[in-house]
Amino acid sequence: MSYTIRDAKTSDARAIHDIYGYYVDNTFVTFSEVNPSVEDYAKSIETTKQSYPYIVACDEDGKVIGMAYGGVLRHHDAYKFAVESTIYLAPDTPKQSGIGKALYLELEKRLSHMGYKFMYGVITDTNQASIAFHEKLGYTRVGHFTDIGYKFGEWKGIVWYRKQIGDLSDMTLKI
Repeated sequence: MSYTIRDAKTSDARAIHDIYGYYVDNTFVTFSEVNPSVEDYAKSIETTKQSYPYIVACDEDGKVIGMAYGGVLRHHDAYKFAVESTIYLAPDTPKQSGIGKALYLELEKRLSHMGYKFMYGVITDTNQASIAFHEKLGYTRVGHFTDIGYKFGEWKGIVWYRKQIGDLSDMTLKI
């Protein structure tokens, strides 16, 4: 499958809304129970891009088939070099196509270039595909919170994965 990766634009908000909405409505992949509005996604794209990359993968027709972005890990100042990463692919994107890996590696490259040192992935503890994906990309499991989220009448836990992406001796952020 042919695809390109580019910066997200506010005009991508509808596609991102629809991709994320699938996971909100049908899975434990996200603990969100309500999908934000298209307008909220447009604002989020602009706000996120002030400090972090927000990128999308598009098929050969220009249709958005996946997105990845960085965000605040925690609001305290000392966490400024750590980023929570997010990635979602459209449910009809072919599995094992390499698109998810390409998106995540591009996000990692951009975050590292900006001076960030660590990427964190927060994954539902029963999501074996995402856990394997992160481990294959060099992430290490650093935490597990059991029974922290309640959705669809079930308790689920989360695992945290971390990857160092920057030199700890260079303390400059380029945002």
